[in-house]
Amino acid sequence: MGGIGAMTSSLEPAAPETSETSAAIFDSFVRDAVITAAAITEDQSVVTPTHPLLNGVPYAVFRRSIGIDTRRELGAFFSGDVIAKGLVQALAPYIDDNALVLDPTCGIGDLLLARAAVLPLATTLTGTLSAWGDRLAGFDIRPDLIDLCKARLCMLARARGGFVDDIDPLKMFPHIVARSMLAEDSADLLSRADGILFNPPFGKTTSDREHDWGSGQINAAAIFLDHLTTSVPAGTPIAAVLPEVLRCGSRYARFRSALVARGYAGDFQRQGRFDSWTDVDVFTTVLARSADVKPLWPAEAVTAGSVLDDFYEVRVGTVVPHRDIEAGPEAAYICAKTTPKWSEGFTPLTRRRHPGRAFTPPFVAIRRTSSPSDKSRAVASIIVGDTPVAVENHLLVATPRDHSLAACQALLKVLRSSQTNDRLNDLMRCRHLTTGAVKALPWSLPDE
Repeated sequence: MGGIGAMTSSLEPAAPETSETSAAIFDSFVRDAVITAAAITEDQSVVTPTHPLLNGVPYAVFRRSIGIDTRRELGAFFSGDVIAKGLVQALAPYIDDNALVLDPTCGIGDLLLARAAVLPLATTLTGTLSAWGDRLAGFDIRPDLIDLCKARLCMLARARGGFVDDIDPLKMFPHIVARSMLAEDSADLLSRADGILFNPPFGKTTSDREHDWGSGQINAAAIFLDHLTTSVPAGTPIAAVLPEVLRCGSRYARFRSALVARGYAGDFQRQGRFDSWTDVDVFTTVLARSADVKPLWPAEAVTAGSVLDDFYEVRVGTVVPHRDIEAGPEAAYICAKTTPKWSEGFTPLTRRRHPGRAFTPPFVAIRRTSSPSDKSRAVASIIVGDTPVAVENHLLVATPRDHSLAACQALLKVLRSSQTNDRLNDLMRCRHLTTGAVKALPWSLPDE
C-alpha cells in the first residue's frame, strides 16, 4: 500500500494550490486506507499499534490536504489520543462493555477508536468487528471521514488481535453513518445510546432553529450540545470536550442555566489549548442527569473576603465603533488599540461624538481581549482628565466608588499581580474578560 506509506513523510508541506488538488489528495488517502484495512498483503504480515492509520497520520494528512478555512467551516479538528483516551476513561464508570456508545460528530473516529481499544476481542476479525458494530455508533456529514473511521477501526482490530483474514471495512459498523446528528433520521440512534463521546465543532454559526438561551452568531458546540441533551435518554451520560467559552462566557450563562434546568450536572478539567493548529482553549466534562440539584462546571471556591466589586463599579465600554453613528455630544474617546498598557495617567487625545454614556475620570480601563497564554490577563491603564470619556466596548471600565486616583493606583497593582493572573486562569480560559469575572476578583493588595 504505497499510498499510505507515502503519506507518512513530509506531512506538513505548503497548502495545496487548489481545492481540487486537496480533495484528490485526501480522497486517494481514504481509498488506500480502505484497501489497506481490507486485506493483509505479503509485505504486511503483522499490523501493530504504530501503523500509520493508528498513530496520527490520518489527521496530519487531513490538515495537509484540506485548507484551514474548510476545516473551520466543518469544525473538523479531531480529538487526538490524549483527549480521546481521557474521555473514554471518564465515561467508563457509567457504562459496561455491552453499552452502545455514540459519537455524534465522529470525524475520522479518534473517540470511537479509543472506545474500541477497551472492548473485548472475539476469536476472528469478522466476529470482533460484528461485536464492535453492535456497540459503536457515529455520525458525520462527510462520507469520506466515515469510510476512514471504519478503515481505522478495522486496523485497530487487526493490531489488537493479530487477525489476517480479509474483510470489507465499509460493510461493517452499520451504526456509523454519513449523516448529521441534527437530522431527523438520527433521532433513533440518539434515543438508543447508552453513552456519548463528544467533540463538537467549536466555530460560530447561525442556527436555523430557535433557542431560548441565545440567537444570532452562536458557538456551534452550544447548538450541538443543546440538541444532544434534548435527544438522548435521561440516563445517558455525555463525556465531552468543549470550548471554554461555554463554561465561563457571560453570553452562555442562559445556555448553562438551560442545561441545569434539564437536570444536568458535572465537574470539569481544563485541557488548555485544543491542539497546535486550533487556537481554542477547551475543557473536558462528563454531563449526567441527577435527581439532586448539583452545580454545573463549578469554579473553585474563593476564600471569603472582599472582592473588587465592593470598591469599584465595573462596566463594559458603550461605544461600538463600527456600528454606532457619530452623533450626540463630543467627548474624549479611548479604544483598546490606542490606550497604552499599564499607564498610571493617560489623558485621551482622540475625540468623537457619541449619544451614550461617557465615564468620568479617574477610572481604570481594562482590555477585554485576554488569553491564558498572555503574560498578564488583565492589562489596564489609569485614565485621567477633566471631562467625561467615551469608551470602546473592547474595554472594561472600573470606576472607584470613592472616585479617587489612589483607588485607581491600588487597582492597577492588583491587576498586575500574579494572584490576579492565577485567579483569572482558574476562573476562565476563554478569550474575553467578563464583568462578572473582574467583579469577583479577590481584593488584596500585593504587598499586604
